[in-house]
Amino acid sequence: MGPPSASASPSAQPSPEGAAADLASVLNVLERVHPDPFHGLERDDFVALLDDFHATLPSLTPEEAMVEFMRVWAALSRQGRDGHQFALPQARHAGPMLPIRVYEFSEGLYVTAALAPHEDLVGARITAVAGMPIEDVLSQLEPLVPRDGPATVPSFRPLFFLRADVLRGLGILAAETIALDVDIGDEPRTVDLAPVSADVFNDWVGGGLPHQLPIDPEVGYLASTEPFSAELRDDGVAYLRYRSVQNADVREVRRWMDAGEFDRLILDLRQNPGGDNGTYGTLLRLIQDFAESHPGSLTVIIDRVTFSAASNLTTEIERTTDARFIGEPMGGGLNFWNDVTWVDLPNLPIPMNASVSTRYWQFAADPEDPRLTIEPDPPIEVTAADHFARRDPALEAALKP
Repeated sequence: MGPPSASASPSAQPSPEGAAADLASVLNVLERVHPDPFHGLERDDFVALLDDFHATLPSLTPEEAMVEFMRVWAALSRQGRDGHQFALPQARHAGPMLPIRVYEFSEGLYVTAALAPHEDLVGARITAVAGMPIEDVLSQLEPLVPRDGPATVPSFRPLFFLRADVLRGLGILAAETIALDVDIGDEPRTVDLAPVSADVFNDWVGGGLPHQLPIDPEVGYLASTEPFSAELRDDGVAYLRYRSVQNADVREVRRWMDAGEFDRLILDLRQNPGGDNGTYGTLLRLIQDFAESHPGSLTVIIDRVTFSAASNLTTEIERTTDARFIGEPMGGGLNFWNDVTWVDLPNLPIPMNASVSTRYWQFAADPEDPRLTIEPDPPIEVTAADHFARRDPALEAALKP
């Protein structure tokens, strides 16, 4: 969920005094509403970051200032458990976007979708941006990413990579177009992409999120945008796909279970970025009832996009059942801060919003649980080779007895 549109009208030429007032305001809100604002670093260290940022503002371009504030704000979550605390341009000040979608597979960063006339880039591995090796680009983006844990970084990093103003603020771009070096079928080439407006990009992505894999009717877990679906397979397996945490109608699955029509259950939570914690209770009770009556027969598939309310559900399942988890470590935490409020910073060179967490969600059995995620067993890498060949090794592993 992104920030609201700001109501304030920013000054055409922000003043140092206005920027100082913004920074004082956001610090005040952070200390007033966050239950433990400096869990990841000392207060004095964070205040020093704010002071240094303010002192350097006169020497920064607007894009550089935006990126530096992203870096400062993300420092609050460097130790994890606060991945909802974003710093983003206000909606009407959002800069242009690359006309592609990308995903970090085990082999590298790949284009997963592209606007016309660049559809031929789908499946290409990006090797450099404006001459900078992609490994260096991703390294420069990493400090901007808020996180619950390590798996949040590859999940959220595309949200920053796709912003042309972020790439400019990092000093990676200078020209109006974006030169990408790519490998397509082991054939290197350079393509120039013209950025598109944020509105055009968001209309193209539609109901999905930029960091999710695109819908693909030929791959079961990517085939639909429906929040919940259920399939009773011929091999005695009930496969439940939960893509978004909303109310799930599980009455048919309950009838299957009561009739003994399946003896194994797979819950697929991949690419589920969350939703409303108050809506998954009926699904959780079904899962718990099945696990109690069928020990050792429940499997949950997770990945880096499993976040927020979806990670809460995952953690409740871990705490209350004997489920096995396969796939990738989830991007969300077991215990973490959320329920953010947004703070306007209209006097920065690019007016921004910063989100501040207001509540701690504890779903692990131990409030001091040191884990930042649930580690699957077995872990299964998400590879470009499998994705573009439309193979699903995680589901294949889940289906094995």
